[in-house]
Amino acid sequence: MTRATDITVMEAFLQILILAGKNVDEETLLKLLGDTEHGMARYSKVSQGVRLLEKKEPDLVLLAPDENDTTWSRAARRIRSEFRTPVLLAYPKGAGAEDKAFECGVFDCFELGVSCSGEFVRVLRHLENQLGLEKLLAKKSEMFDWVEEVGHLGSWEMEDNGKIRWSNGLRQVFRSPGASLDDSFSSIRQFVHPDDLDVYDQANKATFEDGWPLDFGYRIICEENEVKHLHVHRRVELNPAGEVVRVYGMAKDISSQKRFENFLYRRDAILQVVGAFAGRSLRESDWEDSVENVLSELGKATDATRAFVFNKSLGQDGVDVLSMKYEWASPRAAPVIDRPDMQNQPIMPSYGRWKAALQRRKVVVGHVGNFQLDEQALFLGTDTKSVLIVPVFVGTDWWGFMGLSEQREERDWLPVEIESLSLVASIFGSAILRRQMESQLVEANRSAEEAKTVALEASKAKSRFLANMSHEIRTPISGIMGVADMAITTGLNAEQREYMDMIRDAAGSLLAVVNDVLDISKIEADKMELKPVNFEFRNELDTAVRSFGLQAEQKGLNFIYTVKDDVPSSVNGDPERLWQVLRNLIGNSLKFSEHGFIELTVEVLKRSADRICLLFSVRDTGEGIAEDKLHTIFDSFTQADSSVRKKHQGTGLGLSISKELVEMMGGEIGVKSEPDRGSTFSFTAWFGRVKDNEEEAETSPVISSRPLHLNILLAEDNPLNQKFLTHFLTMFGHNVTLAENGIQALDILNEAGRDMDVVLMDIQMPEMGGFEATQAIRQSDGSRFDPGIPVIALTAYAMQGDKERMVAAGMDDYVSKPVDMNALSKAIDRSVTARGGERVVRDAPVLTGEDVKAAGDVVSVELDMEGLVERFDGNMILLKDILDLFMLEAAEKLDKLDEGVRGKNAVELGMALHSITNIASHVLAMDVVLRSRELEKRCYLGDMGFVLAGVAKLRQRFVALVQTVGEYARTL
Repeated sequence: MTRATDITVMEAFLQILILAGKNVDEETLLKLLGDTEHGMARYSKVSQGVRLLEKKEPDLVLLAPDENDTTWSRAARRIRSEFRTPVLLAYPKGAGAEDKAFECGVFDCFELGVSCSGEFVRVLRHLENQLGLEKLLAKKSEMFDWVEEVGHLGSWEMEDNGKIRWSNGLRQVFRSPGASLDDSFSSIRQFVHPDDLDVYDQANKATFEDGWPLDFGYRIICEENEVKHLHVHRRVELNPAGEVVRVYGMAKDISSQKRFENFLYRRDAILQVVGAFAGRSLRESDWEDSVENVLSELGKATDATRAFVFNKSLGQDGVDVLSMKYEWASPRAAPVIDRPDMQNQPIMPSYGRWKAALQRRKVVVGHVGNFQLDEQALFLGTDTKSVLIVPVFVGTDWWGFMGLSEQREERDWLPVEIESLSLVASIFGSAILRRQMESQLVEANRSAEEAKTVALEASKAKSRFLANMSHEIRTPISGIMGVADMAITTGLNAEQREYMDMIRDAAGSLLAVVNDVLDISKIEADKMELKPVNFEFRNELDTAVRSFGLQAEQKGLNFIYTVKDDVPSSVNGDPERLWQVLRNLIGNSLKFSEHGFIELTVEVLKRSADRICLLFSVRDTGEGIAEDKLHTIFDSFTQADSSVRKKHQGTGLGLSISKELVEMMGGEIGVKSEPDRGSTFSFTAWFGRVKDNEEEAETSPVISSRPLHLNILLAEDNPLNQKFLTHFLTMFGHNVTLAENGIQALDILNEAGRDMDVVLMDIQMPEMGGFEATQAIRQSDGSRFDPGIPVIALTAYAMQGDKERMVAAGMDDYVSKPVDMNALSKAIDRSVTARGGERVVRDAPVLTGEDVKAAGDVVSVELDMEGLVERFDGNMILLKDILDLFMLEAAEKLDKLDEGVRGKNAVELGMALHSITNIASHVLAMDVVLRSRELEKRCYLGDMGFVLAGVAKLRQRFVALVQTVGEYARTL
């Protein structure tokens, strides 16, 4: 190669081979080429130089023939066809060879001369650009081929003449020694799997005839009968007339993906078989009946030819033998279990190697052709190619083996198949061991069955006892507590009030013991359940612990509690069980602390997307707990001080119940303590997080703007409960009708049922209980009873399933005994509203100016608001209802009183005084209660002079009371 440096026409990067005639002016050529890299060879005929391209690979060939050399056309055609190298022609002056040059495939031509250098430069630039584009296209084509090869995909396009241009990647996908793709689309069909031909033909019709783009899949068969799965995308371009103008597509080999999907499917199928067998074999006594079915399912899931179980036993001559005990064979294989060589086959010496491996809990796996000749004997006549055998152990004893075999091909078993078969064999051995142990147990301890029967009867008796105890004890306790509350509202002196408080506290303590016993019994029977709801955390907590402040104050202690700011205002959980834990812990701190303080703190411990974990800590400065007692403090019926003369009484169940409840709420409980320094009990609990809209919907109670005045049917057989329920319901403004059993309740509803707004139904009553009575109401056709009347259960039962039985019987709601009047009021309001009942309200008469004037010099009356708030457990909404009710009835009672005075009718006056006594007791106006009660007695003694004089003063105090109540009610 030579380089001309005397003149620079352009800076080029082409390597040029010049085939010049012997008479061509070299100086003219060099000036023309300038700084372009080139090589030159001279021939009398330029066609003789074409052979140089076999050794050189120039970017361009410049033919510069002599005037009489016509071989340049043959040279140009050969260079283009054989070497595909661009050719330029510099023809002699006056030759005029342009037309012929382009016919021969020449890129461009020009007349050789000094004046043609500019034209030559332009040609070189155009050629250089073209060659650059061709190289770039070649690189992209190479990259495209590489992407198709790596991605196992290919593409195709139909040309205008209907022929198909296949990509290299697609030809690679369809590679097969016996077939190939030609330029017709039909050449693919020879590869299509026979089972997919219909799908393929329908797809072709849709694409080429109907012009539909498609995404679909089919299988092809390639070299060595390899089956490939293709996913095909076809696209069609249509002209405005709807005619197909372009069709192209792409196919991807997704065989590996399909194999993986099949692997996952096979794995899941195997695991389902294993899980089902585990559940049945370890749970049911007749599991052995399902072994053949398990082998069938396992064989199908692994796509094996045969699944089998061999058992090792002692032969007649005292040597170990193997016998096929169970078998499943696919339709491709004949069963062999009945063949003589599959029974009582001696293990030694032929299978000594197997025995050693299986006894070491190893797996025997491989191609049968690789086994020793003696070992291959077991598979003679079965055409088995591969086998997988895993040992079965019963306890520590080798029982036999379980296996899979394949007769179609030499197969390498997957790890999941080996592990699953091993797991099935382990479960099989465990089931055999369990059956052996059960047989031994039955044989050795036949009396245990009788003991089991006795134990079951005892358990049933315990459940019946607990249920009856719940009703028989809780019912009278409910009555005692209710009557005590009722008596307290009737006006007692300090000593009497103290006695009633003692009765109520004693009944409450007894109720707490009963509840603890019932709770621990539920926990032991695994029948304790949480009832999660959305609730306002801070408000509910304040209500739950408020009473401890007063108790602490009475003992000279400080009770404080703190809720950190990041604790949400509303959560989802079981507030009753949470407060039960807190009451147990705070109650213990009160019990065991004589000085100092008790502190409750609540803070956030963990958060997740939809849950939150709260940490509760109760710290006191009490007696503390000895270190050797800390590990038993949460055991049932355990107290730190268990001596006969222990200072503090209790069942020892509170902390045990608390521990169980905390664990049910997903948390943990613990204690740190030091004798004489105090204790800190801490526990965690998980709650659901409440969204703002849910919080508003769940936590906003439906409050009646005006009090309900309902006609209530009370079906209750216990006299104490009748007394206090009637007292409080009447105090709330309701009219109460009593029934002592279900039959009486139905009779009353039959006679006056349309006037009744709600039924309070005791569950257990003589002659007919609450369940039967409610079902009779609900099943009525409406001729005797209103089948839609709200029914609220009053139940002393506390066992699991009682609530479900009430709902099934058709009851709208339920309130447990002892009856909390606040809970009962809410249940009545819910039930009446849910049934679409109208709220019965009366317009409240108001005291006129004449009433106040008639009262003369009105004295001031103060309300015992602290006592009222305590009486209604801090429920200011209920207290507001009671005060509104008092205002509603006050003017009416005053009118009755005036009518009795004007008529001087002792009976009417006595009734008016009695009604004033009742409504004054509702607001704890005990001075008015005492005065009106004394005047009422004098009415019936006939001392009207004393009565009339006293009524005038009573009226003054009553009017003053009404004004005071009204003023306070307006502030709520």
